[in-house]
Parts: sequence; C-alpha cells; structure tokens
Amino acid sequence: MPKSITILLLSGSAENEDAEFATRLAEAALAKGHKVQMYLFGNAVNLSKKEVPIEGDLHIAPRLLEHIEPTKNFARIARLCEKGADISTCHTNEHARGIESREYVDGVKWGDVGGTFTKYLMVSDVLLSIGH
Repeated sequence: MPKSITILLLSGSAENEDAEFATRLAEAALAKGHKVQMYLFGNAVNLSKKEVPIEGDLHIAPRLLEHIEPTKNFARIARLCEKGADISTCHTNEHARGIESREYVDGVKWGDVGGTFTKYLMVSDVLLSIGH
C-alpha cells in the first residue's frame, strides 16, 4: 500500500550529501508509487530558488568546478516536482538568507511552518528529518 512520506530537509546546495540523499530517496519513493512531500528549511531553502549564474572570473579552479557542478540539486528538485512531489520552502528562512524575492525552481511552492509543514505532517505516514 502506498505511503505518504514527508522529508524535512535542513541542509542544502552543492557539495552536500544530505541534499543528495534526500532527493535520491524522494526519487526512489516516487518510483515505487509513494506520495512525497518535501519541506525545505534552514540552508535547504537555497535549493528552492533557480540558480543564478555567476558572470566573470569565478576565482575557482576548473578541477574544483568539475567536482561541485554534478552535486547541485536544482534540476533534481524540479524533476521531483514534475514527477508529482509536493515541495515547499520556508519563506522565513528565505528572508533570513536574502533570497525571498528570487524566482522558485519550477514546481516549488512558497510555504511556512505553521501552515504548509503542519499540513504535511497531518497526512504523512512517515517523517524523515535530514540534515544538520
């Protein structure tokens, strides 16, 4: 019987195994027919926004770029939404990081702890908190 899985992701952005694990777990759960809800909180809110390319000199070695680029999860977040995952973000955490006005990754929704996250918990069979 399909379950409703809620993932509270607390860590985010590139070079982060927590975000990598959470998004891959969500993909696997969706593939098995489960409902996935993901709430981006803390540094994970950075994954909710479309990536803004940096122009000019990056001041970073090409070898390090080759390591970082594959670990970004922006595209995976969008694919999860396309596959039916319900992903929202904490607008208060966005505001604290100065990114609240930036455009969301396709499919990600504005959210809050008192409303969005609480609704996720009320219909969830499983809650996983990932990050630190």
